[in-house]
Amino acid sequence: MSILKNLELQRLIKELQFVESDYEYQSEILRQSDKYFFESVDNLLENYPDLKKVWNEKNSQVVEFNTENVVVESIQVKSKVDNKVKKIYREIVKSTHPDKIKNSKLNELYLEATFAYESNDIVTLIKVSSELLIDLKFDDKELESIKERISQIREQIQFLESTYTFKWLKSSDVDKNKVILSFIQNRLRLC
Repeated sequence: MSILKNLELQRLIKELQFVESDYEYQSEILRQSDKYFFESVDNLLENYPDLKKVWNEKNSQVVEFNTENVVVESIQVKSKVDNKVKKIYREIVKSTHPDKIKNSKLNELYLEATFAYESNDIVTLIKVSSELLIDLKFDDKELESIKERISQIREQIQFLESTYTFKWLKSSDVDKNKVILSFIQNRLRLC
């Protein structure tokens, strides 16, 4: 691999790790903040009894669904593993397999690589091989795959940032009630 492509690969791997970390961070913030957001919604509704009544009526209208006759079929499709994926996975296994290596960090990378292999996920395998300093040849197709993954994760982050909980969390104390009212109005329209 040329020096420039190798540098581009390393840059993309670092960017991928950053956006993955950012996504995990944003997701955790939202998970922990949802409870407080909904408590704030309840508190605001307490101050407006008429609105609370409408809210409770709309939210209590639950559609009943009979699940007795529903049959769920599990279909497992084994996709053909790409040869490049196999090659990368084999290189990773040589230095991380728990039967040969007694190192918890390397064993975690082995598990991550195994899951990626089973999912035919070349991007994760490239990331793991880079972390292990395994020198492999990658072409433009693999670099594009990493760019696509980065783009997908950025879209997921944008979605998280568009949620009411996120808007509420990032708004000033004065604007928090506006976000809550907007949430209530939207929910009432959807019900």
